[in-house]
Amino acid sequence: MQALVILKTRAFHNTEHKLLGSRSGLPPWQKMPGLPFLVDRFGKGTEKAACKSWFLTHFHSDHYKGLTSKFKAGVIYCTLITAKLVHQRLKVPWERLRVVQLNAAQLVEGVRVTFVDANHCPGAAMIVFEPPGRAPIVHTGDCRYHVGMQQERALVAVRGRATLILDTTYCAAQYNFPPQLQVLQFVLEAVRAEAFNPATLFLFGSYTIGKERLFLEVARILQRKVYVSVSKRAVLDTLGLPPEYETLLTTDDRARLHAVPLWRVSLKHMARTLKHYRGRYTTIVGFQPTGWSMHSGKGRAPRGRRRQKGTLIVYSVPYSEHSSHQELRQMVDFLRPTKIIPSVNNDGGSKASHMVASLQPPT
Repeated sequence: MQALVILKTRAFHNTEHKLLGSRSGLPPWQKMPGLPFLVDRFGKGTEKAACKSWFLTHFHSDHYKGLTSKFKAGVIYCTLITAKLVHQRLKVPWERLRVVQLNAAQLVEGVRVTFVDANHCPGAAMIVFEPPGRAPIVHTGDCRYHVGMQQERALVAVRGRATLILDTTYCAAQYNFPPQLQVLQFVLEAVRAEAFNPATLFLFGSYTIGKERLFLEVARILQRKVYVSVSKRAVLDTLGLPPEYETLLTTDDRARLHAVPLWRVSLKHMARTLKHYRGRYTTIVGFQPTGWSMHSGKGRAPRGRRRQKGTLIVYSVPYSEHSSHQELRQMVDFLRPTKIIPSVNNDGGSKASHMVASLQPPT
């Protein structure tokens, strides 16, 4: 299979736009090739796109950057959870939002469009575009591939003939983290092992939206309340959580499990937290759930690593909501795309070529 390498940098210069031949001046992982659609691109630089139909794969800031309450350029297609967050947090009017159900194809400007669960953060979707008489496009947004995606009808229907716009966040062989369930089991074992001291506070790092599965499952299995801030609770309320999770949430910080921003799970910030709770807690155990926390070039990465400084303990756990390198290869092998357009981490040269080549089956 031949793969088209399209390069991405955070600052994508006009000269590079011309090299790619984009009349809109936008890269092809945002301006869909041959289609009048923009995906995860808003604000500055979109003026020449003449776009009426916009798409947002999920509510992470690097994808909705530039989107504000003043948006009037068209309508935005997204999932219900994403639409609620866009309205709640960015104040985009509801009349500018079009909610799309997963696995329910619809026509947008004559193009068949299907959203598929991306196994990323809540509300995240992959998008399958099927224009009449042209090759389909699969835009993964951010996703964590799993074998169950091979049962998705919209993906099966375009195997062997689609352009794949791929989340290549971890497209390097050293990123080989274990399945999420294994990491969850490790975290549960760690919490149980550290809970002998009743004056221990447990911190679980998370994003505005993302990584909820870890602290919610720990709370459910251990039947413990988990503290969330008022703003985090407002976000979680948009998710429609089942009762077994909903009843475990509290804004009372006397709970021993706390969901906090990921940056607060560090020795420096945990020391400040311990000082704040002086007299209530003597030890803090924090969990950093991110694929960047570790990597392994051979075999599986360990499920987690423990660091301790005095009464502060940090577990770095490879709980990722992006695909590992091996999972990226599995996805490419399943979809057999005619072209691959990486959306992350291309340098415009040999590094990018090597990255895409690493996804091809051995010859």
